[in-house]
Amino acid sequence: MKGPGSLVRSMRMDGYKNMDPLYEWSEGGAYLLIDRIRFKGKEGAVLSYFNPPVHQVGNPGLDAYLEGLEKVLGQSGELEFLILYGANDPVHAGGDLKESLTRLDATLKMKQEKEASGASPEEIDRLFDWADTRLQKGRALHRKIRALSDVLRVVAACGGGTRYGGSAEIPLMADYLVGDSRSGICFSEAMIGLIPGWAGIARSLVKAELTNTEYMCKTSKEVKADQLRRIGIYNVVVDIPFPFPKRQKTGDREADRNAYAQALEDHDRKTGEILLPGALETATCPEDTIPGTNQNERLILSTKEDLDREVQTRKNPENYSRLWGKALREARDEIMETGRPLAPQSIEALNRLLRDYDPLTFEEHAFVKREMEADARLYRDPRFRAGLVATLEQKIADYREA
Repeated sequence: MKGPGSLVRSMRMDGYKNMDPLYEWSEGGAYLLIDRIRFKGKEGAVLSYFNPPVHQVGNPGLDAYLEGLEKVLGQSGELEFLILYGANDPVHAGGDLKESLTRLDATLKMKQEKEASGASPEEIDRLFDWADTRLQKGRALHRKIRALSDVLRVVAACGGGTRYGGSAEIPLMADYLVGDSRSGICFSEAMIGLIPGWAGIARSLVKAELTNTEYMCKTSKEVKADQLRRIGIYNVVVDIPFPFPKRQKTGDREADRNAYAQALEDHDRKTGEILLPGALETATCPEDTIPGTNQNERLILSTKEDLDREVQTRKNPENYSRLWGKALREARDEIMETGRPLAPQSIEALNRLLRDYDPLTFEEHAFVKREMEADARLYRDPRFRAGLVATLEQKIADYREA
């Protein structure tokens, strides 16, 4: 078996025993496994998700998450912890943007036809059910993980490199995060025309407070492991003392591809042998010994003034008029200081969502519902397609009103 399941089902860790599977799903090269395990006398479960090459959480995988977690909920009285674990590869993506573009184009074509035939607004709106359904499943996943947190300790191991979209939001649903020292989180949605819609904003507010959440969501900049620890998102950072594998260029493309695949597999195993024990320790140690962020020592990623100034510049499409459609690599020098354009509709949605935030009256589940609804509206914005295409083609987006 390749990927995280091979380590979870081995006996290579001190004090660790894999007892039996609770749930198994696979499709092609992807799988989701949940195993009952024992570590230092305590029983829990490890969920392993694997979907190479970039571990997108597609709809079948999302369904497997929901089914598997329901199994864990049914046996939660016998367990003390749950660990969310995955591959330790350089990139962990969110949704499949190519699939989204295909669905969106088909929807826009049907929308045009229905408008011409005099269909009702409600009938036309139902064409976007594919987006709504996925968002509702993300919200259901948040509810299940938070329900589990009421009866056992939930820990996420964030191995490998940068996490985007759902690959970042699912770990954030856990009580505690254990991060690879080389890892990072990037809420890139505002550069595409969306917002984090799977509780990513709500969970960042819980863990990192308002200013840091605004910085992450509005700038779409990557925040690295040490910063994530200092703002309160990571509880523990595990030092991984070796770099990610690099693809060699010997002239034999097939041999290079095979060698890189083997290097990634070896790297995943070596990383897991360091990272997973750290997650197991966090899952089983006395709760009051788990590191946290002191309110007075919390890192603030940006001042409000600097953040507002940057966002104001980047959300104005006219500031990029000379670069529209230009390849990112060609525009690198010109956008180095300001950054890539932000979708104005995303920033407006974030402003509305966060305007009335009050930590004293914050209710997480109600906020997650609003977050999902705000993201659903953005799928319907005509500027969304421009962001999708530009992201897929790695070009500068034109976010003027369609």
